[in-house]
Amino acid sequence: MSPATYNGYAKAINSARMKTWHGKQLREVTPSALRDWISAMDCTSKAIRNLLTPLRSVFEDALNDELIEFNPFDRIALAKLIRQNSKASDYVIQPFTQAERAMLLQACRSDEWPTIQYWLNTGLRPGELQAQEWEHIDQDKRIAKVVQNQVAGVIKTPKTAAGIREVDLSDDALEALRAQQQISQARGPRIWLNPRTMQPWETDAQVRKTLWLPLMERAGIPYRNPYQLRHTYASTLLTAGANPWYVAQQLGHEDVEMVFRTYGKFIREDYQKPRAAAKASE
Repeated sequence: MSPATYNGYAKAINSARMKTWHGKQLREVTPSALRDWISAMDCTSKAIRNLLTPLRSVFEDALNDELIEFNPFDRIALAKLIRQNSKASDYVIQPFTQAERAMLLQACRSDEWPTIQYWLNTGLRPGELQAQEWEHIDQDKRIAKVVQNQVAGVIKTPKTAAGIREVDLSDDALEALRAQQQISQARGPRIWLNPRTMQPWETDAQVRKTLWLPLMERAGIPYRNPYQLRHTYASTLLTAGANPWYVAQQLGHEDVEMVFRTYGKFIREDYQKPRAAAKASE
């Protein structure tokens, strides 16, 4: 178990909402009690699922050990319950405009510019960017292999098989890599370094605090988190007419559904029509 996963479980177990079950016996947790508890949650579906994961594990183990006759989670329509009672996330996808992208790049210091230029043109997840090494780059074939991810300072493989992929490198991405070679190639395997220490990045928070926040202030752009660089990459491709299935592959999504759901307004109409026709024929 990674430190990030462990910390997530610990946060759920020690949360105020979980205190509902403190001191309860296993048999006191009935399906109706679970339904009432979940229905009262005022948070997103992701937050609810994160909270339920360790609790569900308790009951799976209890059932396997024959401490209870049935698992109460098996007697509730959990997916429907979460869908009906969760609130929508307030996170807004707000890609940077062409003018804002120019402002960002212009505000970069010379040792920051390659990172931002590359990120805008590859759409990597923050942990994928942090973990990328020079051996993963093939400039002749114009591809970057994504084979590892960094979470809370720990390097591991991507969470899903789709996360292991080859990202096509544009002229702008290659230009950024050539500039970065002068900065980091002689310092070790990692490509992207903290310009303040010239050491590899360790966490998303470090990137945000050390690089991103000062850059946003210098650029004079209303704050958005650095993940918006990934959204900018995706929306820019789709607006230019790229195939959504290709974009899904480049982003490392398991299927195209998330692309349509997340970036639907950026997808050209001629890619929307086949989906509408398919639905009409069902």
